[in-house]
Amino acid sequence: MNARCACADASYRVGRCAGTRVCGGLRGKRGPSGFTLLEILVVIVIIGVIVSAATLSISVLGRDPQGEDQVRRFWAVLRQAREEAELQSRDVAVFVASGAYEFLRYEPRLSEWIPLADDPLYAPRELPAGLRFRLWIDGRQIVLKPSLPDRGKKEEHQKWPPQIMVLSNGDIMPFQLQIERDEADALWRVVALADNDLRIERRDGEREWAVVAQTRPAAENEEEDRTRVSASRR
Repeated sequence: MNARCACADASYRVGRCAGTRVCGGLRGKRGPSGFTLLEILVVIVIIGVIVSAATLSISVLGRDPQGEDQVRRFWAVLRQAREEAELQSRDVAVFVASGAYEFLRYEPRLSEWIPLADDPLYAPRELPAGLRFRLWIDGRQIVLKPSLPDRGKKEEHQKWPPQIMVLSNGDIMPFQLQIERDEADALWRVVALADNDLRIERRDGEREWAVVAQTRPAAENEEEDRTRVSASRR
């Protein structure tokens, strides 16, 4: 036997190679090893590509499920609040913060707005992390408080009245409420028009918005537009 292939333990596996005997037992077992720097860099690059693709799909293709869900919820609850305002003959309103909103009703006996605390539908709601509101009223952007005020403190309560009013006759003041993600343009918004049409709109281009849902039938709006055009030509 070749001296180079002599094994101290007969239980070791002996392999054959061309002209040489290889003692498998001399190989031993490798201990556990961590990730190499190259492997870590590859993982970081893959994560970066995935995040970039997700951001691109949101900004270009308009896919932002969280933003859409929040806009649709706000629109639906505001519609319900307007219907109940008419039925109960009471004025309601919404206070919008940068990352939350709350519904209030006007109390004539106190001559002030108080939170709608008796109905879970109108409970204060916070936006998911990464989303925020931007509000325009009469074409003027409103500076929003970062969070909801403490209505238990009289000074703070009086300092931050609601911005969006819904009157007891169902009239709602015109406004535009956009919801945007950090470092990105808004893709969804709720718009109240002077004719009391309450709409959900989605960005359909850099500056164009498409109507997704509205409280007034589209045919009715088109008929009013034609009436205005005819009147202007007289």
